This record gives sequence, structure tokens and C-alpha cells, in this order.
Amino acid sequence: MKNKILRIPVLAGCIGSFLIPASATAEPGYYETGEVVVTATLSETQVSQIPAAIEVISKAEIAESGAKTVADVLTEVQSVSLEPASGRQSVARMRGLGSRHTLVLIDGMRLTSGFQDFVDLSEIPAGMIERVEVVRGSASALYGSDAVAGVINIITRKPSETFRAGATLRGGESRHGDAATIVTDGWMSGRTGNLGYVVSGGYNNKDRYDRDESDLMTDGDDRILGSALTALTYDLSPSASLSFGFNYADTELEGYRTQTGGDFERYVDAERVSAYVGFDAATGQESSLHLRAWQSSYDWTSDMIPVAGGTASTTKLEQTSRQAEARWTGKTAGIHRVTAGMDYRHDERADGEVEHDARNVGAFIQDEVQIGERAGIVLGARYDNHSDFGSAISPKAALSYRVSDLLRLRASYGEGFRAPTLYELYTGSLYTKKKIVYASADLDAERSRSYEVGADLAWKGFSLGATVFRNDMRDMIHEVFVGYVKEGKNNIPAYELQNISEAMTRGIELTASLKLPYGFTVSDELSFIDTEDGSTGESLFYVPDVSNTFKLAYGSSQSGFRGNIRVVTAGKQWIEGGERADGYTLVHVYASRQVSDVAGLFLGVDNILDVEPDVYGNIGGSGATGTYLYGGVTFNL
Repeated sequence: MKNKILRIPVLAGCIGSFLIPASATAEPGYYETGEVVVTATLSETQVSQIPAAIEVISKAEIAESGAKTVADVLTEVQSVSLEPASGRQSVARMRGLGSRHTLVLIDGMRLTSGFQDFVDLSEIPAGMIERVEVVRGSASALYGSDAVAGVINIITRKPSETFRAGATLRGGESRHGDAATIVTDGWMSGRTGNLGYVVSGGYNNKDRYDRDESDLMTDGDDRILGSALTALTYDLSPSASLSFGFNYADTELEGYRTQTGGDFERYVDAERVSAYVGFDAATGQESSLHLRAWQSSYDWTSDMIPVAGGTASTTKLEQTSRQAEARWTGKTAGIHRVTAGMDYRHDERADGEVEHDARNVGAFIQDEVQIGERAGIVLGARYDNHSDFGSAISPKAALSYRVSDLLRLRASYGEGFRAPTLYELYTGSLYTKKKIVYASADLDAERSRSYEVGADLAWKGFSLGATVFRNDMRDMIHEVFVGYVKEGKNNIPAYELQNISEAMTRGIELTASLKLPYGFTVSDELSFIDTEDGSTGESLFYVPDVSNTFKLAYGSSQSGFRGNIRVVTAGKQWIEGGERADGYTLVHVYASRQVSDVAGLFLGVDNILDVEPDVYGNIGGSGATGTYLYGGVTFNL
């Protein structure tokens, strides 16, 4: 796959057009989310009223980061780190806890997991996203299993009241002459009578790259990602509506792998399909009913073909999840907003020759109590009954108090539950050059307790936030080193999945933002995280001890210019084999210009300093390829 033919004119056209005076001063048609989020309480609530650490990444911020996938978006989110997982997957850790403790949703619907029960965030294109809501801290009282560390809710495009459409064409390449990329996406939305609609699609074609040429294995694969999304709404009456949706993504990978049996050419095809139907109605002046059912399926196939000849092998995975939910939200007694609901989930998984299914029934209730004009309390609890591991209760209590118009204090306590997956129970990992992971059928469910206190200060154009948190895990499932396995000339480190008696993560999060004169804004997000494996006293893997994202941004409606400089830092972290990887700092630059009422141009450079991190979890993302230049054109009607 060679994308240089299209990449050169795209970049050249962008550079030239930046020098031409703008023919219009129209701003891009970005949707502004303001302070309203839905993930933290399951209803629209202002961030200033929620006693939790929340971050919203808007469509404008996503575009101005140069992100191509959700994995790219999350590399700059506070207390979120991406770790490399088997199969060249990008998975998210939050507050030091593993990716299986972070619940990933699309429009509030749980995503079906994939290879080794991970959710690969590089398979979700950024072009379909309206915004991303990240809630840090335990959310099991609303969402049940997996929401121990927090929730990442990917909100997709929604129908607009008037006809709108847009398209993007983008090209790029690393300074080393590889990773040439072409990205296109388009969308349109509007309303015809009672019917609202949005249709979007995208195509991402990225060539392989290889910064370490000492072996045959490619550092990054040839990657093709195609996607399509459709969402429909139909108004039955002014107070009731139906909704329908379909989401499709297909990822193809091609590259070389080195395993104990030699060098292999690896082909992967991963297909994700989901569809839903929903009903929403107002049941009173300040109450509403929500019903929804959906199915999500994931099919994954990997073919390994020996380079030197021999027998090829094929690994297949199929997983289907069918889910339904019902909830009611309404105000009672003036100061209470109550949300109560039930959900049902049936998962079926065929992983090689191992087949398994599991069912989960959950019920929850939440009461948001407003006490006067300054204080608020959120009380909630959830009951889950799992077909394999019995029942669990997940309570949560949170408090916020506004000391003054400038300062707000908040605190919360929550408990969580996570059932071990089929991979952890029965499958384990294949023999590879990197490591071996043994499954264990005797694993118990994990339990958690999470504590958090914080303060938020806002004065004119300045804001400051501080959060201190701690997560205590009981029976946490963790890879425990058990020795080496001799395979030919290689000694492969072997790990067994075990319930550690205790594990802990704790940290401090600091955020600051200041609006400067002449259209400039400066912001910073700093996190310190400490972890401990209770059985060994050592740190958990793939958790940077410090992380920081600094951003200087500029925007002018008169000239049509927008731009930013972002400095992303990750500290040292422990990795497999008892090694401690050095930290790194990546510098990214982005600039755009609106050249007419409907057209805009953008340019960007990722990893300007050409840093090569010892460990970089964003496989195939910004930074991994070395210095990467890109540019493109956008159209909005």
C-alpha cells in the first residue's frame, strides 16, 4: 500500500493556501458541548454540579489534535495511559488500573471486547465522534462490572435540525519516508418532517513503518480502517420518539512477526458491527422514560504464514453481545432527582475451540439531592447477578459543596466489581517471542473500593482543579511472573494470571487553564500516580509515575486561524521482565485556517523532536513513527 501519490499534493496545497488571504471569516461548524455531560449521572447535568473528575474532549479539540482514532484522542487525556497489548492493540489504563477496569461505551452502549478480551481503541475512527466524555473514578454503581477505574463514553454524531454536511481529506508521512497515510471521511445530517438522520463514513489507509531494522518484524503494520454509521430518529409526538442506529468498522492489518518458531507474515481482519433501537418519552413535566435494545458483534481472524515455508495457522474469535436497558428519571419532592433502571446482557464467545456464554442482570437506583443553593449529595447502588460468579452490590456516595462563587469542594466513595473474562479463565496467550500468559480457571471476581477528594476554582478566565484519589483492589487479577520457558534458543518469560490478595493505586491530579489576551489560551494537566502489587510490594506494569499535557492554543475568528502547541510527557514505568522504561516527551504542533464559508485547511507535525520512546503504548499513533507531517482540507455546509 503506497499512499505517496495523493499525500504530496494534499500537503503542498495546504501549505500554499495558508499564504492566501482568507475570503471569509466563518468559523468551523463545530458543536460546542458547553458544560453539559450525560455519562456521570445518565442524564444531562452541568459539570459544575457533578461531584466527580470529568473531562470532555469536544469535536473541535479532536480535530485540532490531529487524531485519527480514539486511541490518538486518549493519549492526551489526564490519568489515561495507553499500553501495548498482544495483537498490536491500543488499550486504555485509567488511574493506574488496567484496561479491563475501564468501561468503554459508544453512545452509552457497552462495546463488545475483542482479541484477548481487550477493546482496541485504534479500531474506532475519530471522524465519527461528536465528543468524548471521560469520567474518572468508580462508576460501578451505575454501570456495573468493568467501570472500576472510570468510564470512557464515545458520543457519535446526532441528527441536526437543518441540513448539514462535511468532508475531510488528509495525507501524511513520517520524516523517515514510511507510514504514508490517506484519511477520508464524510457525513451529512438533517431532518425531513418527523424523521431526523445522520449518515457518515470513513476510510483510513496507513502504510507500515519500521524504526528498528535489526530484525524482520515491522514496528507498525499496513493498516486499513473502513467505517460507516447511520443514526435515525422519528418523532411520534412532541414528547415521544423512536431511535435507530447502525455502526460498522472493519480493520485490516498486514505485517511481519517474530515468534519462537521463526518469522511469520501476519494478516488480521477485525470486523465490528452493532445496531440498536430505542424509545424515549417524557412521562411528566420533569420526568422521562428511556428504553433501548442493541446487539454488538466482533469477528476477528489472524493468519500466520511462515516466511521460510511451512504450515500456516489461523486463529479465530467471534463474540456477540445482546443487551437491553430500561430506566426512568424524574424529580420528586422538589430537591430529589431519582434515576432507576434495569439492564440485561447476554454474551456469547467462541475463542478458538473454547466456547462460552454468560448472562448478567442488573438493577440500580440513584438519588441526586440538592441541599440549598450550595450543597449536593449523590447516593446510588447497583445489584448485579452474573451467571458464572453470583451477585454483587456496588454502592456509591458523593458530596459537593460550593464554598463561594469561586470555589467548590467534592468528595466520593464507591465500590466496584469485575468478573474474570473468558481469556483470563480458559484461553491465555499464544507462545510468542515476548511472553507467555497462562490462564487460570480458579480465578475469583475482583472487588474494589475507591476514594476521591477534590477542589475546583474558577475566576474569570482562570480555572484550577486538584483531585486526590486512591483505589484499593481485592483479589485483583494480575500477571505474576513464574519463570522462563525454553523454546529453542530463546528463554521466554512466563506469567500466570492470579488473584493478588491486594493491589493499590493512588495519585494526585492537577489541572489549570488560563485565557490570555489576543486569542491565546494556556492549559496544563499534571498527574502523579503510585501503584503497588500487594503480593510483591512492587509497582504494577505500564503506569507512568508522572504524566503531563501542556497546551498553548490560539484562535481568531477574524483571520480564520487556529493552532496549538502540545507537549505530552510520560514518566518512567515498569514493564515485563523487571525492566523500567525511561520517560519521554513528545511535542506536537497543529495549525488550521478557514479560507471560505465552506472550506478550511490544516497542517500538523507530530513528535517534532523525533523522539523514540522505549515504551509507547499508542501503537501506530502520534510519536510511534518518529516525526510525522500531515495536512488536509475540510468542507462544511
